[in-house]
Amino acid sequence: MASFITRAERSGNIFSRVTGLIRAGQLNWADRPLWYDVYISFPPLSPPDWNVKLAKFDEPIRPIFYEEDVLRAKFYKKYRSTAGIQVDSSRTSVSQQFINEYKLVKTENSSATPDELFEMTQKRLSENGIILK
Repeated sequence: MASFITRAERSGNIFSRVTGLIRAGQLNWADRPLWYDVYISFPPLSPPDWNVKLAKFDEPIRPIFYEEDVLRAKFYKKYRSTAGIQVDSSRTSVSQQFINEYKLVKTENSSATPDELFEMTQKRLSENGIILK
């Protein structure tokens, strides 16, 4: 019986499954888990339910995009990088340099649109000798 039931099928809580094993004869009463007697003596106030719907169950998941994420995606869409990113390297990646420069340009030109800021950042990096491919 128990060999066909997995936790993914959510057939019941662990207490009901162990009780079913004992009743079916698959688990001897002497071999029951230590917590089983404690659970019988002190049952929970509300029975555990695996199918509980929480307060925000029906609400859609909000997209969480930081400005840096959107900027990095736009950068990689325009400049596809074939080089791998080395995690242990002390050098910052070109995309991170672009983002840092973008933030500086944004503080200097707060009235510019994001597209204008992107273009200004490209020009500034090319003037500093950073090649964007």
